[in-house]
Amino acid sequence: MPHCKEIKLGNVWRSCNKIRSAIFRVGLNLWEYYLPLDHGKTNLITESQFTSVLSGPLKIVLALSDQEISELADYFKVPDGRILYRQLCEVIHGSVPDFSKNEPLVSGLEWEDPLQVNRLSGTEERRLSVLITKIASIVNLRKLLLMPFFQDYELVTKNNGTVTIAHFARILDYLKILVSADDFNLLIKRYQKDGYTINYMAFVNDIDNTIKYMEAYGILDLGGDVVSQFPGRVISAELPKLPRPEIGKILAASIFGKQSIFHPALEPPKEQRDLMTLMTRIQRHILENRIRLSEFFEDFDPLRCGKVTVSQFHRCLDAIGISGLHRLYLSLPEIETIVTQYKDPIDAGRVCWKTFEDDVNQVFTTQELEKCPSPEIEKPPQEVANLPKMGAKVWDNVQPPMRDLCEEAVEKVKNKTMKRGILLKPWFRDYDKNNNGHVSRSQMRQSILASGILLSDEELYALEERFNDDVGFNYFWFLREVEPKMEEEPLYAGYVEEMKKVNAPKRPRPGTNDEKDIIQVLAKIKGKVVRERVNIMQFMRDYDRCNEEVIHRADFERALSAAGFALTPCEMETITEIFSSPKRCCCVDYKRFCETVEEAFTQACLHRAPLIIPLQHVPAKDCTRNFLNFDERQTVNNALQKLCKKPDLKTNLMSIFTDYDKTKCGTVSQHMFMKALSLRNMADMISRKEFDAVCKAFGFERGMRDEVDYRAFMKLLDILHANDKHLPF
Repeated sequence: MPHCKEIKLGNVWRSCNKIRSAIFRVGLNLWEYYLPLDHGKTNLITESQFTSVLSGPLKIVLALSDQEISELADYFKVPDGRILYRQLCEVIHGSVPDFSKNEPLVSGLEWEDPLQVNRLSGTEERRLSVLITKIASIVNLRKLLLMPFFQDYELVTKNNGTVTIAHFARILDYLKILVSADDFNLLIKRYQKDGYTINYMAFVNDIDNTIKYMEAYGILDLGGDVVSQFPGRVISAELPKLPRPEIGKILAASIFGKQSIFHPALEPPKEQRDLMTLMTRIQRHILENRIRLSEFFEDFDPLRCGKVTVSQFHRCLDAIGISGLHRLYLSLPEIETIVTQYKDPIDAGRVCWKTFEDDVNQVFTTQELEKCPSPEIEKPPQEVANLPKMGAKVWDNVQPPMRDLCEEAVEKVKNKTMKRGILLKPWFRDYDKNNNGHVSRSQMRQSILASGILLSDEELYALEERFNDDVGFNYFWFLREVEPKMEEEPLYAGYVEEMKKVNAPKRPRPGTNDEKDIIQVLAKIKGKVVRERVNIMQFMRDYDRCNEEVIHRADFERALSAAGFALTPCEMETITEIFSSPKRCCCVDYKRFCETVEEAFTQACLHRAPLIIPLQHVPAKDCTRNFLNFDERQTVNNALQKLCKKPDLKTNLMSIFTDYDKTKCGTVSQHMFMKALSLRNMADMISRKEFDAVCKAFGFERGMRDEVDYRAFMKLLDILHANDKHLPF
């Protein structure tokens, strides 16, 4: 037909590639746009509907021209004029690669491993294995400790497990370990790090593992040397026809599993932990190091939406795992497990870090605890508190013979330390430079041997199985088992018991009749108000915020205590009961109480009776301590009749009392009172019984002792001398 335009497949394919690149870049899904238009689910829509999607909301994203949209419509058109959109969606989405199924080539954590080494070829691996075996045999034969020689250099440089190539060569030369130039270059190629340093921790670890391997499979003789000694003094991996000490031991090695010393590629992969175990480990790490998770994620979430990308979540987890005290290692599959659990259901490329933080912070507290404050919360949870160390075995799952052997070894060490008075901690502490409570296996054996405790290899192996973890031998845990503290009684056991009795809650004593008498209580309060001019209203007005003229009983008692009224609990209860509000039983009418106390100065409603002269309350100093009965009154009467014969005008007794009263408070002690009477020859006029009765009659409590009110005494003598009559007692 002349009006039909010829369709070129190259143009259609070019348009499909443009749509495919836009989808790969933005993440679109054409099915979401076309399925709502297909109500009958026939995979066919009209041409206008097909064109409206590509030229409407997706025109800017796909960047298709009208001619390209027309060519796509013509290509996927069926004979009835409708468009088969299903074929277009399959062509576009069927060729998009799924990168999530591919394993990562580099995890980014290789160089953070302290035992990371470089890869070698198969031939070089074989040469290095033989070379390490030779060095290990010399180290074991001479009983050398390689780690202290490297750590002395690290204490100065702080290189975190690395030394320079020159220093590595000097250490080998100092230890008389002679290697050829080719072998030294092979060691550098294997353990080189950062281009100019040597990872000596990986080197020493390979040496220790090789020695353990040779001891376990009988490659060493009783003297600690290899069964078939290597010829020559210079160690070289290129010497012809070297003896094969591992021949005949491969079968035994295959029985007990693959060894990673000569076959690192055959090392079994670590068992991946489940999600609950990972969350428990993270909670334990957060609890021990007191880490606040929000500080790591908020920098990547400026809008505070609670979500970050997957790569940012990876980065934050890596930063959280690095701590000044501990190191929490999470493998890539374990991180992927956490990401899958907390992935955003709307956007698959983002992770809900706020939900992750709430779940981890359960180790500190429970969310929304204010809504249900009654339940008792145990923090940290029991499963987090009892979580074993990384790499430590669950001792309940160990075979019974191994557990019995370990218990026997621990009991043997405990008995020897208690009988001989041995301190094991200094021996372990010499090897623990970082004071993290861990030493290596060889250092553990040397510490126990140096302390004079002889254990068999089986018993030492049982101790390692019990107290080993990822860091090493936990000697803190071991010392808690073998060095129990003796229970000693306190040196001040009697003093402690007395203090417990003193601090024990006391029973409330029953109130006296005076404490229950409101007249006596008000007299006590009025006397203090008159003497010290206390304004009670200013102490109680602050508690009446709504100006209701009533306050709570607790506030009323608090106000009286602040004002300085030393009332007993019984007196306080008496006042609150008398002045309680009739409409509100839990409150006190403080306004009525203040008006009653103010009667000590004036009377209420004087404007209604202007002729009444108010009388001010005169507080009495008498109390139960200076109460006199009839006989004592007669004794005091006789004593005063004798003393009034010498008036103050002749004896000048008042000046002596004034000299003794340094603070001018009007009272002196009984000793000073007797001394003043003796100076004026008045003490001989009365007996000791009469003197005690006079001191009691004019007694006044000041501080923690009873004194004599000499002013009242002198005033009464003047009155008796002037009137020359009997006392009114």
